[in-house]
Amino acid sequence: MIRLIGLAVLAPFAALAEPQPAVLALMPYMDITAACFDGAKDQPEATACIGQGSRVCMETETDGDTTTGMMFCAQAETESWDRLLNRDYTEMMDGMKAMDEDTAEHWPELANAADSLRAAQRAWILLRDADCTLEYAMWTSGSMRNIAGSRCRLQMTAERTIYLRSLGDYIR
Repeated sequence: MIRLIGLAVLAPFAALAEPQPAVLALMPYMDITAACFDGAKDQPEATACIGQGSRVCMETETDGDTTTGMMFCAQAETESWDRLLNRDYTEMMDGMKAMDEDTAEHWPELANAADSLRAAQRAWILLRDADCTLEYAMWTSGSMRNIAGSRCRLQMTAERTIYLRSLGDYIR
């Protein structure tokens, strides 16, 4: 699967908004992440899921231990965490809207949980992108910049996904 790497043109890290075909070819490793996270009973178990998909990808794929292979494996796991984040964000937003409806009956001025979640998520996306672009840039022209930028994005996206899940404890 990573043999597609030879055909891929590496764009600067900041431009990797959409999953690349070589990343999407690594879907089985995305499933590892989703299964681990969905099966986690608590935050420490969920945190232990970070890096599992990319680790198996790097150990299994031809060229998985190359710089480019490591980058694509990290991007594939990031895509999995991003899908989980979007799923859980949608569920959390629905819960926050319901909470706002209940709150609005007595304290309409306090019914702002959904708006607050949306604003926080938008700010977090800007922070993640800026931090990971900085991480990428700090490696100047070295090939490690691709791994560093990809790992940053994986770590921050996974941590945010785990955090969003923890918010559910407040609305249930």
